[in-house]
This record gives sequence, C-alpha cells and structure tokens, in this order.
Amino acid sequence: MTIGELAAIIAAVAFVVLVIFACISLVHVSRNLKETNETIKVLSKDLDSLSKQTEELLSSTNELLDDINKKAVELDPAVKAVADVGESVSNANAALNNMIIRHEERKNDFSLNLIKSAGKAIAFSAWTRMLSRRKARKAK
Repeated sequence: MTIGELAAIIAAVAFVVLVIFACISLVHVSRNLKETNETIKVLSKDLDSLSKQTEELLSSTNELLDDINKKAVELDPAVKAVADVGESVSNANAALNNMIIRHEERKNDFSLNLIKSAGKAIAFSAWTRMLSRRKARKAK
C-alpha cells in the first residue's frame, strides 16, 4: 500500500462519514418539515374556525349596534322631555326663591312700618296725655 492508496482510503472514509452525517441531518430536517406541515394544517383549521367565529361575532355586534341606534332614536324625545322638566323645575325653584325673598322683604318692611306706627301712636298718645294734663292743671 502506497501513500496514494492510503490517502485515497482516508478520503473515502472521510467521504463516507460526511455522507452519514449529511443523511442524519437530512432525516432530522425531514422530520422537522413534517411536523411543520402538520402544525400548519392544524393552524389553518384553527384559523378557519376563528374566522367563522369572528364573522359571527361581527354580525352579532352589528345587529346589536343597529338595535342600540334604534333605541337611542326612540329615547331622544324622552331625554328631551326630562331635560324640559328639569328646566321647568329649575325655573319654578328660581321663581319660588324670588317669591320668598320678596315675602321676607315685605315682612321686614311690615314689621318696620308696624314699629314706626306703634312708635307714632305711643308718641301721639303721650303727647295727647301731656296736653290734657296741662289743660287740667290750667283749669284748676
């Protein structure tokens, strides 16, 4: 066996080892591709199911939104009526407050006028008594 034959045998063994590792790698890649294909099939089925459910959900949501819009239109007059009632109550409250303020002012004015009148009456009565006492003293 010459050096050339020995080199050829070493090269042949190295090539066989390389082929074996390449085959092992190809087997692993093949398994991974099969698993990937199965996963893609499962994901496709799940995605189809999800898209159907999403479509049903969107349909239900659109129906619900239409129903809410119809009810909102029906509620508009009621909301306006409640707003009008609130405004009327506010106006009535303001009028009542003004009436109470005027009543208090009149009551205070009446009390003041009553005190003035009573004071005048007392003063007039005292003046009249004083004049009658003077006349009575002069007459004696």
